[in-house]
Amino acid sequence: MASNFCGSLTQDSDEIKEMYCEECDRHGDGYATAVAFCVDCVDYICVTCQRYHKRQFKTHKIQESKSMPQDFYFEKCSTHPGQLIKFYCLQCNKEACQECKDNDHKNCSDINHLPTLASDIQNSVELTDFGKNMDQLSKDIKDTEKLLDAKSEVIKKQEENATFACKEQSNKLIATYKQHYQDLVDDFDNKMEDTIAKLKNERSKLIQMSSEKGREFEEKVGKAESNIKEGVVKTNTDFKNLKSEHLNLVGNLKALTVDLEQTRKLGKNCELFKTLKLVKQMCKHIQVTTDQIQHSYIQRYKLNIFDIPPKVKSLENQTRFFSLDEVHASAEERKIAFNFDINHEFDSIISLLVLSEHTLLALDYNRCSLVIFTLEKSNEEYIKERKFNSKPWGITKVSDHKVAVTFTDEKMIRLITFAQDMEVLDITEIPGNGCCSGIAYSNNHFVVSYWLTGSIKIYSISGKIVKSFDKDDNGQNRYTYPAYLTISPDNSMIYVSDWSRNTVTCLTYAGEVKAIYKDDQLKNPQQLAVDEYGSVYVCGRESNNIHQLSHDLTKVKILIDKNHGIIRPTSIAYCQNTKRLFVGMNQSSKIKVFNVTLD
Repeated sequence: MASNFCGSLTQDSDEIKEMYCEECDRHGDGYATAVAFCVDCVDYICVTCQRYHKRQFKTHKIQESKSMPQDFYFEKCSTHPGQLIKFYCLQCNKEACQECKDNDHKNCSDINHLPTLASDIQNSVELTDFGKNMDQLSKDIKDTEKLLDAKSEVIKKQEENATFACKEQSNKLIATYKQHYQDLVDDFDNKMEDTIAKLKNERSKLIQMSSEKGREFEEKVGKAESNIKEGVVKTNTDFKNLKSEHLNLVGNLKALTVDLEQTRKLGKNCELFKTLKLVKQMCKHIQVTTDQIQHSYIQRYKLNIFDIPPKVKSLENQTRFFSLDEVHASAEERKIAFNFDINHEFDSIISLLVLSEHTLLALDYNRCSLVIFTLEKSNEEYIKERKFNSKPWGITKVSDHKVAVTFTDEKMIRLITFAQDMEVLDITEIPGNGCCSGIAYSNNHFVVSYWLTGSIKIYSISGKIVKSFDKDDNGQNRYTYPAYLTISPDNSMIYVSDWSRNTVTCLTYAGEVKAIYKDDQLKNPQQLAVDEYGSVYVCGRESNNIHQLSHDLTKVKILIDKNHGIIRPTSIAYCQNTKRLFVGMNQSSKIKVFNVTLD
């Protein structure tokens, strides 16, 4: 692959062709050297035609041989073989002859004489910039190769571990089975003292039976082992195919680079112009595919070994010995690393929201304010603080420039619209119908929790209540103080934290409870966040930690605790683009920012 695209395309053409008179060629008068060019007719003409042309078209502008366009293009139109390709439509990105121009491009506003349009392409910013982009794309593909090699090592290790564990258990099962039959044979031998002659025949039959059944059992266990191996290979096939796809990208990029180099070396500007347009389109596809490969996900799995009583009949009757179970992405342990602190004169950070990759919003409960930050790399910059007349509680994103905020004391929901510079453009009020606290927006609806009545309500965007649920199947209150909630990435589940009951509940939009999480190490749960894989992160204010849960609320691990500088965490937000976790704490002037990666 070329390492410096811009510097490699510098050869000039040594081929010089003479332009002929198009008027003579058109009327069958034979070949004549062109000595002039009519700008109005867009035709090259000879000495004779020039003389008649000046008489007939006195107002036409004629360029003599030294001033006329010198980059002659001799390719004929595929649709009109008798016509030279003389024009290029920038609106349609197509070449055209005179007839194509008059018929197919009569409504186009940007069609130009091709040699004139391409006259300065060798020194154009477009060609120079594209060369730089090709260099960067080449570097990205090399980096992708390193990333794939690293992931391949993970795949290889998974295969080796699963295969080794499976083989080890197979040997153990077979050895156990054989040992039990040997025990039977030994017991039988001890009883042969008085009836040795009679029992010899029976012993021989038993040995034969044990041998036959042993072979059958070995075949059954061996088949189960083979199925596991096939499952391991099949699970990793999609990822391994990415390696082949990456090699294809490398080959395609090399071929495109060679084509463009050769075209430029020939000095044919029109060909170079067309090739450049084609290569740019193909490179866009290569870049998209490269990005997909870089963000490819490795399917995790584990070998599940069934617990079988070590008895002959149990082993013979068993039909399954192993299973290859996929590990849901949300159940994989995350690693966190402290990145930086956002410092501000906070009093009580009640909620956080990532509005975009570079914009973080924080609600300060006691200061009755919305604080807006821009985040650039690892540095933070305070933008502004919007004051309110009452204390805000929950916040959710409606669009890139609109959020919804609950005001518990006022029993009100406010829709706040921002300009590009994050100045507030408009505030619309929606009745909260009670002491509304937690809020989330999904599928053009708001999901709102009420911490005094212990209920969950679903609103339309206009503020109409669509659904409401708060009782369990026995008619008892399901929640006491459901202060916060969030929505799963696929918009199918609602997660609610109840700080009084120390629980997190997962329920559907129909109100069906799917799971409830309760743990001795989670006390006073507060705001929740989810990542793109469905992992749920919940603040434990009184337990001074952040729990990571799977999508079905199975405990994965305690992700963050006091050792990370977390004291009484109340608010949390996750940024998918930067893989960052933002944690706000009660009565703290800091928001701690962590990088999150898969373990």
